Amino acid sequence: MTLESALLKQIIANGDFETWNSLKEHYLPEGEYRKLWKILDKHVHKYQALPTFEDLKLEVRSRELQEKVYAIETVETDVPSIILLDYLKNQFTQNEILSRIEDYVDKHIAIGDARENIDLLQEIVVQVEDRVETSDEAESMDSIELFDNAEDLSKFLPLGLNQEYDLDYTFSPKDLVVIGGNRGGGKSFTCCNIATAAQAKGKSVLYFTIEMDTRQILQRIAAISTGVPTNRIKTKNLAPMEWEKVATWWADRFEGGDECLNEYKEHQDFDKFHYQLTRNKLAEKPQIDVHYDPSLTLAKIISVVRQKQAQLPDLGIVIVDYLNQIRRHNAPNRSGQYDWTEQIEISKGLKSLAQESKVLVLSAFQTNEKGEARFSKGILDAVDAAYSIQHWGDAEPCIKLKCDKMRNGKAEPFVSEMNWDTLKIGPHTALDPDEKAELKETMMTGEDTYDI
Repeated sequence: MTLESALLKQIIANGDFETWNSLKEHYLPEGEYRKLWKILDKHVHKYQALPTFEDLKLEVRSRELQEKVYAIETVETDVPSIILLDYLKNQFTQNEILSRIEDYVDKHIAIGDARENIDLLQEIVVQVEDRVETSDEAESMDSIELFDNAEDLSKFLPLGLNQEYDLDYTFSPKDLVVIGGNRGGGKSFTCCNIATAAQAKGKSVLYFTIEMDTRQILQRIAAISTGVPTNRIKTKNLAPMEWEKVATWWADRFEGGDECLNEYKEHQDFDKFHYQLTRNKLAEKPQIDVHYDPSLTLAKIISVVRQKQAQLPDLGIVIVDYLNQIRRHNAPNRSGQYDWTEQIEISKGLKSLAQESKVLVLSAFQTNEKGEARFSKGILDAVDAAYSIQHWGDAEPCIKLKCDKMRNGKAEPFVSEMNWDTLKIGPHTALDPDEKAELKETMMTGEDTYDI
């Protein structure tokens, strides 16, 4: 008796449709078992029911397969089919891992450097996961609760860009939210604002950046947090009070930061202050952890999230800046950098990551001049909410985010105050410049009519 035969016997004999739906063709070894799977699958599609053994004997044409059906029918087992399926998945997973590891050892381990080897191992994990269903069983309809519990509700987060908008719209720890913008249109500083707001809400943030490096992201977050203009931080051209604001913010990241800050106020040497701080550990409090990788892959994101969930206090949001630059695997993309099919898979992968890790995932994506997804509208299919950035430059101290999709509510836009020196968005609402221009035009038209 083989495991495969015992499983098929239990599924067919008991008409176990639920277990059948979870049995993937590739879990079975190539040959007779896969041929039988295809016959069963064809019968199910035609009749919406599993065949009996008598049905199978009539439908199978091959003598070898008929003998296999008779052999499976004679199998005796008391093990439930769902347990047999778990055994089969475990066996398949072990074989997949061993096969891929052998290929990795033969082709890569002797020539790859440390980073390449780690990335390849991360990809193996993702590739095996793609072929094995490991998600938890859905809650039973007779036990599922109508409302989220208090712990889950505490994980809901707003965007943090507009206090009025945040009263009506928050996002669950299983949601994928995307922010669209054209090239140089504010995607990164919007992500930095959302990261800063999440930390202020008591949540740690995991921030993946592809184009801007770690220091550039931290400088923007420092400007948003302290109110010190971004250009002053970049050039270290700070006034005395600004140096103290930045030092206070920097010290807050570390254990013993207050003591180092007091010493800094005496010697006013930021480099010395930084050296003293870094001899301490990061504080056990919500942190913004930035990961810069110009060759970021979905496998790397998944691996780092799993690692950091155990390390960061109360990880509340994962930010990916930005979606169109991510690759699924390290292998070269033959269709070019912006293959739309890969972008859709990346979007689905980020949604799966949110559901698996139970952490809100937010990603920027690139739009065209019309505010639409530049390379594939299909990347929005998996998301729970999608926004596109519309701003008016330094002439208008505000920024508008248009809502293009809202799975659990009305797609409402909002306009927030914008400080172009610090790049801080909100939290207060501003007048929509388009509406203001329209109102001005209406008033001017009315005055002209009155003059006539």
